[in-house]
Order: sequence, then C-alpha cells, then structure tokens
Amino acid sequence: MWARGLDNMQFVTEKERPPLIAMFRHSHQQFRIAFELGFSTAITEAWSVMRGSIDTAMVAHKIFREPNLLLVWLRKNDGKVEMKRYKEAFKSGNLFPARYGLAELRPFYRDYSEWGTHPGLGAMSLHTKIEATSTGQDWAHTYLETDGKRAVVFLFRMLEASALVEGACFNCFQDRLRLDSDLVDKRTKFAKCKKDTAWVINNQILTA
Repeated sequence: MWARGLDNMQFVTEKERPPLIAMFRHSHQQFRIAFELGFSTAITEAWSVMRGSIDTAMVAHKIFREPNLLLVWLRKNDGKVEMKRYKEAFKSGNLFPARYGLAELRPFYRDYSEWGTHPGLGAMSLHTKIEATSTGQDWAHTYLETDGKRAVVFLFRMLEASALVEGACFNCFQDRLRLDSDLVDKRTKFAKCKKDTAWVINNQILTA
C-alpha cells in the first residue's frame, strides 16, 4: 500500500516534492527492514529501526507543513549555529501535532526509543531471564523473543505504527494519491482488516 503510493509519486513536476519523497522512501526502507527483524524475533532491534522510520517520516511531514525548514534540514551540518537551528526546529516535541493525526505516533516513538534505540532498563529486561538456584540467582540473556504471544502483540503494534506513518505520507501527497481509486480501496480494506486483527489478538490469541 505504502509502496504503491510512493510509486505514484515517481514522476513529479513540483520542485519542493522530491526531497520529501526521498525521505518517505527512506522511511519505507526502514519500515521494511524493521519487519524483517521483527519476523526474525529480533524485536528490540526491530523497534530501533522502526523508531528511525518514524523519525524520518515526521521530519518529512514537518518540512511539508513548513517548506522553509527544508534549508534548515539541508544545512544542519554546516556549523554549530545551523545544527542548533535544526535541533530547535525538529525536536520531537514539534513533530507530532494532533491536528494532523500524528499525536498517536508519539507514544510509539517514545517507547521504541526507550525499549529499542537506547539501552534502558526496559530493553534490558526484555532479554534478561533470572532463575533462582540453590546457590543464588542464574542470570541469562536471550537474544531473540521466545514468547510467541508477546511476539504477535509486538509485531501488530509495529504494524499499527507503520500504518500511521503511511497515513502521514498519504497526507502529504493526497492531492495525487486520492486519484488512485485502487489505492484508496486498499487503504479502506486495510483499516478494516487491522481492526479485525486487533479483535482476534485481544479476544482469541491472548486469552488462549
């Protein structure tokens, strides 16, 4: 769905759009790699890459909303002043306005930062197994997610996050993308399928 939308934007005449399209393509790439990691049950690594996907897309959407910030983004490595200006314009508090339906993405960004990108207590606890022994405690480290039910929930939450990112991409180019009736139908069917899947996970898988 997301790839189809990007394919529709392969040829553009508006000079301000190519950088945004390139950023959303990069975000899509990160999303694809995150799910490869996720389906390999390397969940925290998947979250780290997914956090990057969200970050890339939200910077692109910020530039879409404020085109003058494109130069700020392009010049961020030119010096200390330019980097300071970039950090101020693109700090996370400015990237998720509720007006555009992006506030829902902020908890994902925060959680994937804490549980995936940064070596926080939460990320460590997901991989640490502690068993009491006759002589004390046995600490073991698991590299992959071994609980099937948790893996299902984690993957579905990633799907929900990626759907919100795809929605941000669609929002930027909707004047073109709404003309693709098949894409619009796919997005409608996907929304229903996602809702039905959430019900199955909550009422069948987790209660089994």
